[in-house]
Amino acid sequence: MPKSIIFKDRNKLSPYYIPRRLPHREQQINMLFSIYGSLLKDVWNVYPRFTEIVGPTGTGKTCTAIRFGEMIVEEARREDINLQHVYVNCKVDGMTRYTLYSNLVRKVTPKISTKSLGPEEMMRQLIEYLRFEEIFLIITFDEIDYFVSMNPREHIIYDLTRIPEMHPGTPIPIVGEIFIARSLDWHKLLESGERSTLGLGLIEFSRYSSKQIRDILADRVREAFQPNIVLDETLDLISDITANPPINGDARVGLELLYYAGTLAENTGSSRVTPEHVRKVYSGINPTITTEDILSLDRDGRLILLALVRGLKASGSAYISLRELRKIYSIVCEEYGAKPVEDFEERIQDLIYRGIIDMKSLLEVGISGAALIDLERFLNNLLRQLEHAERRI
Repeated sequence: MPKSIIFKDRNKLSPYYIPRRLPHREQQINMLFSIYGSLLKDVWNVYPRFTEIVGPTGTGKTCTAIRFGEMIVEEARREDINLQHVYVNCKVDGMTRYTLYSNLVRKVTPKISTKSLGPEEMMRQLIEYLRFEEIFLIITFDEIDYFVSMNPREHIIYDLTRIPEMHPGTPIPIVGEIFIARSLDWHKLLESGERSTLGLGLIEFSRYSSKQIRDILADRVREAFQPNIVLDETLDLISDITANPPINGDARVGLELLYYAGTLAENTGSSRVTPEHVRKVYSGINPTITTEDILSLDRDGRLILLALVRGLKASGSAYISLRELRKIYSIVCEEYGAKPVEDFEERIQDLIYRGIIDMKSLLEVGISGAALIDLERFLNNLLRQLEHAERRI
C-alpha cells in the first residue's frame, strides 16, 4: 500500500486513542492525584476513596481518567507498589450487575471463574485474590449514570461503596473508585444511603471553548498528519464548528471532522486539508452521533437503529411510529439472518438513554438532532456507517 501524502498515523484520530498530553485537563488530573496520590504513602492502611467525574459528552472525562490511571500506576511502581487501574464502561461491559462484576473480575485476573458465582461472591473472591497477590486496585466506572438509569433497582452504588463492610475493621485492596457521568441527575435514582456513601469528591469538566478545541486538534495534527498538510484555517473552522451549537464543545466530533476531512482530501487527490473539505464533510453528518456511539452498540442495537434509519428515510419524516419500526426491524433481521429480540421496547429505551434516538411521544421515535441538518444527507451517511458496521460483525 503506497504511503499516504496526507496521513502519518490516522489511528491517532481514533476515539479510543489516549494521548500522553491532555490539553486543558491538567487541573483535573492534578485533582485526582491530590485525592489518590497520598494513598501510596501508606497503602496497606487506607480505606477506599470515591470520586465522581461529571461533565457533558466529549469533554475529556474518559481520557483523563484513563491517563490518570496510567500515571498513578507508574508512580506506584516507582514506590514498589503493585497497583492496577481497571477501566469499566457500563455501556459496554454489562447491562446487569452480574455481567458488570464478571467483566470487572475478568479484567483483573483470569484466575477467578465467575460462572457459578453471584455478584457478591465475585467481589469477595476478587478481594481475597488481591490480598493474596498483594495487588491494589483503583476502578473507574464510566457511564455509571447510564447503568443506574437502566437498572435503578440493582443498587450498584450501595454495593460498590460498602465493600469495606465485607471485611469490617481491616483495609481492603480496592483503594479507589471513580464514577464518570454526564451530570448529577442520576443521583435522583439513588437511595439516600447511596448518595451519602458517594461522599463529596466531585471533579467537574466544563465544555471546551473554541481555543481549547484548537489546541487539542493541533496536538493530534502533529501526531496524525504529514507536516504542513492541514491548513491553519481548517483548524480554525473545525474549532468554531465544534465549540458552537449543536455540537457544544464535544471534542470527539471535532476529531471526527478532522479525520473525515483528511480522508476526503486524500480520496480527491488534494495535497492539503482545506476548509472546503470540512464544509463538505460537515454537511453530511449528524453532529450528535459519532462513530464511537455506533460501535458501542451490540448487534441488536445496530439492527434496530438501521431499521429506524430506513423507516425515516422512507417516510421523509423526523419520526415514525413504534409499530412501523417493529415491522421494518423484522425485515432487517431477516435480511441479516438475525432473530428479532423479545425485549424490543427495552432496546428502544436503551437507545434513548444513550442519546442516539428521541421519543416524541409514547408511540413515535426519531433520531436525535436529525432536524439540525439536511435529513436526507444525514440518513444516507448513517445508513452507510451502520451497514459497514454490520458487515464487520
